[in-house]
Formats: sequence, C-alpha cells, structure tokens
Amino acid sequence: MSLPKTLPDESTLVRYFRESNHRGIITCLDQVKNDPKRCKEFIKRNNCLDILIRFLRCGNQRIVDRSLSILANVCMTDDVREKVRNSKITFNVVFILENLELNAMLHCRACRLVSNLSECSWHAKELCDAGVIKALVALLTSKTDVQTYCMAIRAVRNIWNVHKNIRETMIELEIIKLVAQLFVMAEEKSNLDPKYGKLVDACLKAMCIFLDTLDPRCGNQMYVDKDMWGYKCLMRCCSARNNKMAVKCLYTLCQIAECRLCLGVSGTVKELIALIIETDANSNFICKEILLSLSLFCRESVNRDRIRLNDGLQIILALLNKSEYECYHSKLLEALSLFIHDDIGLDILTRHGVLEILVTKLKNIVAKNSERSNTSRKRSNDYLIDNYRKKSSKYSILRYSMDLYRDDWSPKSATSASSSSPPSTPPLPPYFDFSAESDDLKDDVYSPVYSDKECDNDEEEEAASPRSYKSLTTVEADSDSSTLSSELFSETNACEYYTLLLLSKLSFSSKPIDKLAEPMTIKSLIDYIKYTKKQNILRDTAVKILIKIVGNAEYFIRLVIQGFVLEIQTLPEAEDCMQHLRIVADTGGATGQLSFLLLRGEEEHKLLTAVSIPLLVKKHCTLRCLLKKHDGMQLIFRLLADSSHKLHKWAIWSICHLAKTFYSDNSDLIIDTVNTNAIKIYRNMKPSILFSSTVILELDDGTTVKACKEVLCQYSPVFSAMLEGHFKESNKKLIQLRNMSRNALKTLILAMSDDKFKNRNIESLLEAVLLADYFLMPNVLIDLLTETSINKLNHETVCRAWCWARKHSCHEFRSFCVKKFLTTKMSLSETIRTFHDFYTTNAFDEFLCEIRDLITDELYRW
Repeated sequence: MSLPKTLPDESTLVRYFRESNHRGIITCLDQVKNDPKRCKEFIKRNNCLDILIRFLRCGNQRIVDRSLSILANVCMTDDVREKVRNSKITFNVVFILENLELNAMLHCRACRLVSNLSECSWHAKELCDAGVIKALVALLTSKTDVQTYCMAIRAVRNIWNVHKNIRETMIELEIIKLVAQLFVMAEEKSNLDPKYGKLVDACLKAMCIFLDTLDPRCGNQMYVDKDMWGYKCLMRCCSARNNKMAVKCLYTLCQIAECRLCLGVSGTVKELIALIIETDANSNFICKEILLSLSLFCRESVNRDRIRLNDGLQIILALLNKSEYECYHSKLLEALSLFIHDDIGLDILTRHGVLEILVTKLKNIVAKNSERSNTSRKRSNDYLIDNYRKKSSKYSILRYSMDLYRDDWSPKSATSASSSSPPSTPPLPPYFDFSAESDDLKDDVYSPVYSDKECDNDEEEEAASPRSYKSLTTVEADSDSSTLSSELFSETNACEYYTLLLLSKLSFSSKPIDKLAEPMTIKSLIDYIKYTKKQNILRDTAVKILIKIVGNAEYFIRLVIQGFVLEIQTLPEAEDCMQHLRIVADTGGATGQLSFLLLRGEEEHKLLTAVSIPLLVKKHCTLRCLLKKHDGMQLIFRLLADSSHKLHKWAIWSICHLAKTFYSDNSDLIIDTVNTNAIKIYRNMKPSILFSSTVILELDDGTTVKACKEVLCQYSPVFSAMLEGHFKESNKKLIQLRNMSRNALKTLILAMSDDKFKNRNIESLLEAVLLADYFLMPNVLIDLLTETSINKLNHETVCRAWCWARKHSCHEFRSFCVKKFLTTKMSLSETIRTFHDFYTTNAFDEFLCEIRDLITDELYRW
C-alpha cells in the first residue's frame, strides 16, 4: 500500500486509535519514521508528541516499536527534549523496560530513548526517580541480544555522566561490575563472532566514564571475580586488538593506587612490558597512555619488583634513548627515580647505561640554559622544584603506594583513602597529564538501532562525531597542542629535577660506578653549574653531586689524569670541591698514586699530575717529596718556559698556588704601615714658611722643575747646605742636578707638599724613593713613598716594578716583586696576563730563575 502524500495529523491518529485501527496507525507511523523531513514537520504539530508518548502504553508491540523509534530520533535534539519535559514519557519508557517479557527489540529501542533523554540532566533525574536504574540492572542481568546490551550500557553511561547524584546508588547496585561481566563475556566471544566487538566497545566506553572519577570502588568492581578476568580481558584488548579505548581505560585504572596493586597481581605489568617490546620491535609508536601506565606502576614496591623481573627497567632506558619519546622522558625519569632505594634495580640501571642517559640529559639542559641565558627565569619554578623535594623525601620502599597519604601504610588501613565514602586518590605528582580528555567519550547521541540499516547509521554517525573515540586516528589526537606548549617549561624542570636526583643517588653509591668520574660526566656537571643561574636551587644539588664524586677516593686518580683539578678552577665553588679532593690527596694511598704517575706515568699524565699537585697538596713534606724528590718541579718549569703548550697557563696558576702555600702567612711581604699623620706634623715643624722663594732645578736632558726653596731645605739637609750654606748655588736661581729623571724629581717634590704624588706612575714613585734617600730626607717621607709604591703593585704594574728594580740593581725589591706576583690574589686571566708581561721582557729567563730559586729554597727549608 502506498503512503499518503500528506502527513497524518493528531485527529487522524486519535481516530485510528479509537477505532482500534492498528494498521492505519502503523502506516502513519511508518510514513513519519522513514522520512526525516516528514518527521520534523510532524513533531512541530500540536500534541503529536503527546500522541506518540501515549502510544508507548499501547498493547500493540508494533505501534510501541514505531513510537519508540520516532521518539528516540527526535529526542536527539535539545528543543524536543524540552517539549516532552512535563509529559509521561519517563514513566512510559520505564514501564517498557520493567516488562522483561517484551521482546528484545522494544527493550533496545527503549534503552536508546532513555539514553537520548539522559543527555538532559532534568530527564536523567526524572528517569532515576521513576526507577530506570533498577530496570536497567534487571535488563543487564537478563539474557538478551548484543544490540540491547549495547543500548542499555549506553543509557547507564549517560545517566552516570549527567546525573552525578545517582552514582552512589549505581555503585551500590554494582552496575560497573555488571558492565564488566558483559565485557568479559563479549571479549571472549568476539574472536568467534564479530558482532560482540560492538559490545566490547560499548563496555569500554562506559568503563572509561565510570573510572573518570578515580574512585577505587569502580576499579574494584571491574575486575569481576577473584581471578580478575575483567583486568585480564582489558589487557588482552590492549595487546591483541590494540583497542585505543581499552588503552585509555587501562591508563585511568593505573591512576588509582588500589587498582594498580590488583592489576599487578593479574599479570598486567608483565603483559604491558611485553606489549611495549612487541610494539617497539615492529617500529610502531608506543602511545602515551601505555608509557604513562608503565611509569605509574613504578609507584608501588611490589610492582617495581615485577617491572625489574620482567626487564622493564631496560625497556624504560631504551625509551629514554629515543628522541621520538622525548616529551615523555620526564615521566620515565620520574619512574626510574622511584628505584633509588632498590639496590638491585640501581645495579641493573647502571649496567644498562642509565649514567650515559643522565649525562646526555644534563648536556641538553645546559644547551637550553645557555639559550635562555638572556631571559630571566620565573621564580615560580622554585616552588615546583620544592614540591619535588618534598615528594622525594617521602620515598620509602615500605610504603604501600606513593599515592596514598603518609599514614596509609596498608590498603585496608583505617586511615586509608579506601575507607572514605566515596574514596579518593590523592593527586599524583606534577607533570602527569591526568586531565585526560573525556570528550571523546561524550559522543553524539545514537541514530536508530536494531535493524541492520539503523545499526550501520548508528556506527557511521558516532564515528563521524568529533568527540567520538572512533574518530581518532591515533591516541595523540586528543592532545591539545596549546596545552603541551604551555607545559613545556614545566616538563623541562621535571626532567632537570629527576636527572639530578638520579645522579645524586649514583654519587652516593658505596661501590664505584663505571663512568661516573669520566670526563663526559664531570664536564656535563661543571657546565651545568656554570650555565645555571645561582638562584636555581638545583644548582646546589649539582655542586653536591660533584663534591660527592671528588670526595670518593676510588675516583681520585681518574680525576687527576683527566685534568679535573684544572678544569674546576673556573667555578665559583672551586674551593669547596678542592677541599674535599685535598682530603683524599692527603692520604697515604693517594700520595703513592701521585708518586707513581710522576715516575712511571705517560708523559701527558706526568705533566697533568705535576701541575695539579700544588693545587691538591698543602702539606710541605708531601710537596717536597713529590716536587723535589720525584722531579715534579722540573716538569712545572718546563711548562712555564713553553708558552705554546696547552698546560702552560695552568703551570702559571699552579706555581702561584705553590708560592701561596709557602707564604701563606705573607710574613715576608708585610711592610710596616706609615703613620700618615707623621708627615703632616713634619711638614708643619716650621710654621712660618713662606712659599715666596722659588728655585729652578735643571736636569741632564735640559728640562727644569720649579720648587720652593724653603720646602727643599726643610726636608733635605743636602738642599739646606746647598741653598743656605756657603756654596755657590746659594745665590743662584737655577740649580743643575745630575743622574735623575724629571718625573721622579717632580714626584718627590709633590710628596713633600701634598698627597697628589700618589697618582704618579710606579716608576716615578720607586725612583722618588731613591732620590729621597740620596738627598737624606727623613725616614717618614721615605717610608711614605715606599708604602705608596708597594700599594701600587698589582697585576698591571708588578712587571714594570720588577724591570725597574732590575735596571737599578735593587735586588731585594726585585725579589719582593716576584713574591708579590706569586702570592697576590688574582684571577686566572689576570695571572696569565701578568706572566705574559714578564715573558715579553728581555729578562724572562732571569725572572724564571728567581721563581725557581724562591720555590726551591722553600722546598729545602721545609
């Protein structure tokens, strides 16, 4: 029979109903159901929706079936759900569900209608008040077909998601367990009958929504029975079928501490590791949830044992070596940090290259720090690192789980989170992305179900939904790139923290660790300390790691022959590190090793050792043995004479440190301080001096200097006799002087009158001292000039002063300049620059001989 061209109206349907014309009703309903455009027009007419709702109570199942289908279709939209808000639709549909003697098709359509209505919180509440939960429980425990189970599970899932107040009741009724039981049944049959695959997917989506609260009770209901078939089937879905929703469900389960223990007992840890190995062997990308799940299993000691026994540590190390997983490296490093109290685990890690990985990470951090050297860091990062420290201080192999509170020593503890209602799991540490998006589970409402055509439409519509899990091509599709970029800096801090935490643990090892003191490791640590800002509290950790390594006698010789003693000199913390190294160097065994290197070592090692000894050793008897008896001094002076050698600058630094050791009290360098008031008193001894009489002093080169006759006579008996005695110069204005420079004479005259002479150059001051002595001037003036000259000695003037002393045969002052150079506190660059000044003179060999004589004398003296 052909359908009428016009839509049926309310009066037609009512008339057919009164006449019991079921065939006419069915014909009208088919007309509406099979044409979406007609259906939209139909529901816009007054009271048409009410008629359909009344049909739900009809005794004819075909009418009920068509009415359910149409209502389910139209209730996909908010406006229709609003129109039926105050109707009896909830009671009618619950009535259908409660009548289990009805056929499965009606139950399926009724569940679909409930599911679509439950997208609205008001309808979800009304349905629950009408008893829909118990009706759905009865349906889930009955024997029906796959499609009905799928729609019932979807209805339960939507109600759970929208109406949060009903969750406690659903947990008490063990709905999660019922869904898990259906999941186990469907998973076992899906290999033989593909239609059960849809039921598996429906169960997985529901279980993910149930677990979204991280309530341990939901997780506990999911393992089904004492054999934990729920967990085993879930892992099978992850492994055999590579089901992305199963992986997400497993990851959510792993975030619940109590569930992780049961998962471990069920063999999930072993299966998870096998899955990672297989995926990696096939060169496939291991998804985020799998990697993070493995990391979470490291939070319990029993699961750490399982990871260790199944080569999980080697797998984590292999992943850390792969750049494609770099965004997850901080989580993997955190997982490894939980093994710091496991000696067996640490031994496995060290044997399989954890140190090389940590050093590489440290080098990458240094590179990033240098890139950010011109950008100030945010102080909030220290807060994050403080959180890490607080968390790491709680590490204990006795803890039930790292996720439980401090007093939760057992899973059944009275203070455990599991005793609360509802229980809650404390938040996991930072940098785990637990805000896993659940939008992919909140798919659009289903299209019509049950008939083959309707099922196909349903699958296509859900797959096309932007929030559907089936629309994801990879697990990474649900990641928000903007979120990742905003967390990049935090991820870097996490990686930095756990890298240093593991290195710190390795440095405390009672037995030596291969490559811990190798150049690659030491250089990375030193570079990290150099390029990390001082306000970064992790920098102190790196310094402590370095100090711990250098304080281990097992690494002493290795550090010496690789030049560590020299390289550390550029750090601000050099003295702290050297102090610990000196403690080792002062032991008899270390002295013997240094002696062996000087006598039997390779040429390069001999030179490195000789240059390092003055920086390492402070005991004079040991220095005499190593430098004099074993020819260490000869090697140092060989390097001092060869400016092209790479150790030349370190030989300069070394010899200066050796001199500082001998002259540590600086007793030979102390000059009595001149009382500056004495010269002022002396100047005022003749208060009536009038600066009216001026004499002109002419020098050998014809230049002249003007001076006050009275001042010259006051300070110098020589000038007093010359200018006030019976010599011919007493009547002359022009006095000729021999063998002196104008600058020196000018400096001397300034010294007699005021303090401006202190700004004169070092040569003028030194020669002024000789002139003051030549003219028999008072000792207080000579001492003032001498002190001023000595105070002028620094890295820029000491070479000039030495050259002046050599020229004027001032042997004591010449020796004093050498000592001053060797013992004055200068930076490395200043020391090398000053030594180079001596090197460029024509008397460098003499300078070097003077150093040799000074040092040798001290060695013999001690």
